[in-house]
Amino acid sequence: MPEEFVGTSDQPIFQSVFRNLRSYSKDLSWSAALTGILVVLVSSTGPAALMLQAARAGHFSTNQTISWLSICWIGSGVVGLLLTLRYRAPIYGAWSSPSVALLVTGLSVHSINEAVAAYYIAAIAIFVIGVTGVFEKILSLVPRAVIMAMLGGVLFTFGVQIFVQLPSQPVIVLVMLFTFFIGRRRNWRAPVVFSTALGLITTIALGKANAPHMVFGLTKFVWMTPKFTVSGLFTLAIPLVLLTLTTQFAPGSAVLISNGYKAPINSMLKVSGVLSFLTAGFLNSGLNCAAISAAIGVSPQAEPNKDRRYTAAITAGIAYIIVGILGSTMMALFNLVPNAFLAALTGLALLPSIASSTHDALVDPDYREAAMVTFLVTVSNIHVLKLGAPFWGLIAGVVIHQITTKKRHNKK
Repeated sequence: MPEEFVGTSDQPIFQSVFRNLRSYSKDLSWSAALTGILVVLVSSTGPAALMLQAARAGHFSTNQTISWLSICWIGSGVVGLLLTLRYRAPIYGAWSSPSVALLVTGLSVHSINEAVAAYYIAAIAIFVIGVTGVFEKILSLVPRAVIMAMLGGVLFTFGVQIFVQLPSQPVIVLVMLFTFFIGRRRNWRAPVVFSTALGLITTIALGKANAPHMVFGLTKFVWMTPKFTVSGLFTLAIPLVLLTLTTQFAPGSAVLISNGYKAPINSMLKVSGVLSFLTAGFLNSGLNCAAISAAIGVSPQAEPNKDRRYTAAITAGIAYIIVGILGSTMMALFNLVPNAFLAALTGLALLPSIASSTHDALVDPDYREAAMVTFLVTVSNIHVLKLGAPFWGLIAGVVIHQITTKKRHNKK
């Protein structure tokens, strides 16, 4: 493992922030700038398309959808800027795509106000975990295989939708599919971006693009009053916390460590929790540190010099904020494409997460049965006692794991 780079973590906060601000323009290279923009492009394709599907499931108005997209983009930029300037490490802000996928099912039975209440609860929980330093202990309470099975079940539908929508727009979907997998084979840094670009060109060439209705202007944020309910706590808030910890913070910190950086996990949790709480009322489903996109911006390909690699994250933070401010324009661009395009884009963006989560869930024989039960219950989309399938999937997985574990102990 590379020698740990501590950056400016040993310096006073304001001193480190001002130092890194002053040196940013001098240290910035073309590769770092392009990498920062690429990270934002990746997050503005598949993850944003997923948010649009969740917004439709929750019957969001156009203004509410724009507010949600914009506050997540701006919040992600602020999280990344604060942590990067403090530690001089390439720490990228993001929102959790698996958590948004959970909302697609959750918003079908819960109101927007209940979802906002869940955002507040999750934000407080994330902050408390950061303050108390119990991150590792929390992760050990529920078997990782069970959590990954729940995630696989939540994401499963989005993978299936690629092929459900294929007959309606076969040329567009097939072009996006082949481009994505060619990119994977050739190890392109962001195959989903190339898949999006060629899919968009194909859509326009075939005349399948919707009539343009471009709106240029600044985002107007929409406030929603939270409505706290017991079912929202168990079906939305608790799964949101578990998914964010396991699919964002854990792999995100691992990416930093594997590239030789110190991962300030407690600070990452506290900053994300505070900003998530402050913006939850504007439909922000939660901020965290990036995992998948971080892998693009933390590697030496972003900037060979480890001491200057932080500039890519600052560039991404600035770009996120600009995109968020122009949320109305971005929304108009998404409205140009047909539903099949959005379904394919969402499914392809989530495909690596679907594969990795189901693999992690089933790879250990000791947890396999419990994980499979969790997966099946989650996919079933049942709702019992006003509690959704992800919650019951977790409960079923933990119970089956306890039963099978006890059985094996008795045999021994």
